[in-house]
Amino acid sequence: MTAIVTLTDVTKTYPPAAKGDDVVTAVDGVDLEIERGDVFGIIGYSGAGKSTLVRLINALEPATSGSIHVDGVDITALRERELRRVRGGIGMIFQQFNLFSAKTVKANIAYPLKLAGWSKADIDERVAELLRFVGLSDKAKAYPEQLSGGQKQRVGIARALATRPAILLADEATSALDPQTTHEVLALLKRVNEEQGVTIVVITHEMDVIQTIATKVAVMEQGRVIEQGDVFQVFSDPQNPASQRFVGTVIKGIPSPAEAAALRARHEGRLVTFSFRDGDSSQAQVFLDLAEAGIGFELVYGGINDIRGRAFGHLTLALRGSDAAVNSALDRIRVHATVTEIEREGAL
Repeated sequence: MTAIVTLTDVTKTYPPAAKGDDVVTAVDGVDLEIERGDVFGIIGYSGAGKSTLVRLINALEPATSGSIHVDGVDITALRERELRRVRGGIGMIFQQFNLFSAKTVKANIAYPLKLAGWSKADIDERVAELLRFVGLSDKAKAYPEQLSGGQKQRVGIARALATRPAILLADEATSALDPQTTHEVLALLKRVNEEQGVTIVVITHEMDVIQTIATKVAVMEQGRVIEQGDVFQVFSDPQNPASQRFVGTVIKGIPSPAEAAALRARHEGRLVTFSFRDGDSSQAQVFLDLAEAGIGFELVYGGINDIRGRAFGHLTLALRGSDAAVNSALDRIRVHATVTEIEREGAL
């Protein structure tokens, strides 16, 4: 794999909003490498610097310092005329769709092709091809106000792909959509990546989006990339506290002391968390070990998640049986699974 986007020690600052205020640092010394063919997620809370980073990649904002290479070209060294050519290889879709309300679906998709000087015949052929790809062939003459949110985003994707870009930037592209429509749009973006070979950079604050579509992820906080890597690795074993908070929004881990106290008030038995990662013993084997030891159990917290066929997660069980029997069963299970017992007074 080769990098299609490389950021090296990139910083973006803005002047103070008022006299006496500090300089605003939106992106702070970021190093990032996005490989060709990846679906790369950039995630962070509001104000983390995600959207600014995207505007640096497509040269809508100049970096204050550092270098940004896009497809082998250092865009920080280019003039505006040269930057326009680079932007031609980068498509972008937005949260609010950004369609021309007075133009038909066909005209919206054709717009970048007209700007690029394509002939009418080539434009017609390309637009028809894209409408088929996004499943909107019957909407060519419709106007944006006649479309659902999901259909508008499909038009946005088709328009972004019109000039056959190598990179597609998706800035909070599903935030305005309901869950079912989000699923459909993410499935379409997967097809864009897999069938057309387009590298996709997904900017989002939604962990579910990253879990569904991304192959790699970078977590941002206060303008910095605080953790990055394979999505499975970052999700199943986050190292940074901010990453752990994000993962916790979609994946229940080991109960906190307060959660453990609440669980203990509702359930009898010893609370034990069994953690699973790809390649570990299956849940079924743990349940079998407990049953063979005569231990009663109840699932009270947690869940198992799947990322591209690799499973991980945590299951907290309330175990009922004598201490000796439970201890013996846990000793057997520890050989092939990670076991965390929650102390009875509520502390971990």
